[in-house]
Amino acid sequence: MPKNSTFQLDSFREATPYIYAHRGKTFVIYISDNILAKSSIASLIHDLALVHTLGVKLVLVLGLRALIDKKISKTSKSSFQNNWRITDSKTLDAIKEIAGCVKTDIEALFSIGLINTPMSGMELNIVSGNYVRAKPVGIRDGIDYQHTGEVRNIAAHEIQQQLDTNNIVILLPLGYSKTGDIFNLSSIDVANHTACALESEKLILLLDKFKLVGNKKQSNNHYNINEAKELVKKLPKSKQQLKPYLEVAIQACLENVRRVHILDASQPGALLEELYTLDGVATLVTAETYDEIRPARLDDVGGIAELIQPLIDKGALVARTREQLELEIKQFDVIERDGMILACGALHIFADENAAEVACLAVHSEYQSNGRGSKMLSHLEKKSIDAGINLIFALTTQTSHWFIEQGFKSIKIESLPMKKRALYNYQRNSKAYCKQL
Repeated sequence: MPKNSTFQLDSFREATPYIYAHRGKTFVIYISDNILAKSSIASLIHDLALVHTLGVKLVLVLGLRALIDKKISKTSKSSFQNNWRITDSKTLDAIKEIAGCVKTDIEALFSIGLINTPMSGMELNIVSGNYVRAKPVGIRDGIDYQHTGEVRNIAAHEIQQQLDTNNIVILLPLGYSKTGDIFNLSSIDVANHTACALESEKLILLLDKFKLVGNKKQSNNHYNINEAKELVKKLPKSKQQLKPYLEVAIQACLENVRRVHILDASQPGALLEELYTLDGVATLVTAETYDEIRPARLDDVGGIAELIQPLIDKGALVARTREQLELEIKQFDVIERDGMILACGALHIFADENAAEVACLAVHSEYQSNGRGSKMLSHLEKKSIDAGINLIFALTTQTSHWFIEQGFKSIKIESLPMKKRALYNYQRNSKAYCKQL
């Protein structure tokens, strides 16, 4: 490759598995009103067009609240009760006008296609329709919400037919009843119901300057359902506006949506970085286990070998061939994310001497700041206890201080189990440490 080339080989290699994994999957994407109002919306639509051409089936749900507020503030007042807008006939007319204008603008942006690329002539078909069935909110606590409604159901089969013919579907916060009435709906509620009805792979919420509490990098904000519930409970007053999005994420994960990504879409290229890199940049709520430890399998041997090779090269780990790893694979556990092995560890049990060795404990060099090493060690300690072992030990040449920080104490080589002493390599001159469980 020429030295002055701008092609990013590592980035392409990282993105390729995600291109493959996302192909044919359905993503429901909510675009907030503040994002729609930004001048950068054209760039976002360009990124969405690119995602679509990579084989992703897209359903876009457009948020309109701020645009509606701006429109009707000049002619009438619109009040809210229990986070529902009281929608009179004049307000409904304004909402229909705004919805039509925004939809037309989005369609026009998609018509540009992938400009300045070999795919610039590719046509992207955008469709919309009466796919959202609604019912009236009615009168609650004496308040008549008039033309405000709730989602009754989503025409999932009809939407799926459009997706299967390679169309992009746009949904607006308007719902239709069998009586011919039109209701003003919550956009985020439409997105949630649609994702659940389609059992989509992902629900992606594109928000303006979304940032959770804490000093963690946004890419480290990954939560399972229970963790997300705790997060909602602990939100400070200054962050209460984020609560509805987290609650939607939790609800979607409870109803067969695998992952919900809450993304600060004000950053250029954020959507692509989230979808096609390992770490991403969003807050993720998932129904799956994430970065969890599991027993290693034979098909992990390649990943483990790649993970430990840099440590073998610098003398921190004893060299192991793939054949050795295959023979010992049942003694290994791994932390995996999206097919990549981030950490591994092995437990060799010496049952006759009531001891176990923690071996080949390694964490990927780019993922050592989140306690994965300590997490793996704790897991191996628990495995030892479950096996009736109350003493673990480790041999190390370069990580003595880390083991001491984990509660290990220095011991003499003569204190090791007899079978281990017979295999001890005096040329490596490893130090021995043990911990009573």
